[in-house]
Amino acid sequence: MKKEVKNTARIEYLQAVCDSQISPVEVFMKQQETPGSYYVIDVRIGPKQVRGVKILGAVEIPLPELPQHFAGLPRDKKIAVATWGTQCTLAKAASLMLLNAGYDVIEIGGGLAAWKESGLPTEPVA
Repeated sequence: MKKEVKNTARIEYLQAVCDSQISPVEVFMKQQETPGSYYVIDVRIGPKQVRGVKILGAVEIPLPELPQHFAGLPRDKKIAVATWGTQCTLAKAASLMLLNAGYDVIEIGGGLAAWKESGLPTEPVA
């Protein structure tokens, strides 16, 4: 019985991770098939010269400013949130804020680092 309970908890955890993230390649492919299917937000914090580039088409909204932009965010599209990389928790924090505000949101797994590593297009930050 104890092993079954442990496996159930692990399954629930893994399902939650799968439900909350999408790979950069999946986002890119979906955007190619159906342009505008995701509203991509870059929530990274830092000076422009440190941030350098962003996911092509991403809207830059630093995490501390995110709640001030809720009124301008689309409710008819899934919001894909990106940050620096796998160890950064900014996208998770942004996802929680957005979910609590009633938005449909998903985190881009691995953030900008995984996006660039996959050879996907970027553009300079504004």
